[in-house]
Amino acid sequence: MFAPEQRERTELYRVKREFSPLMEKQIHDRLAQGQETFPDIITCPNRSCRNPLVVTNEKEFLNLTCGNCGWSKRIYKQKKDGG
Repeated sequence: MFAPEQRERTELYRVKREFSPLMEKQIHDRLAQGQETFPDIITCPNRSCRNPLVVTNEKEFLNLTCGNCGWSKRIYKQKKDGG
């Protein structure tokens, strides 16, 4: 038996966790608030992959990489104003 409602919920969850410009903004917002971690699982935006991304926290940027397909993205941390 197919459960279309369950499939739809699962697909919506996957899309919500997929890396996107909105997800990048959420990461920047959390870094601006002083948080050093992002508790949610972020998945690869490559639709044929969808594996969880590995997030490496460096001094000036976050490096997001997919160990399966090789997709990567570098998100630079915003510098704090303070002279």
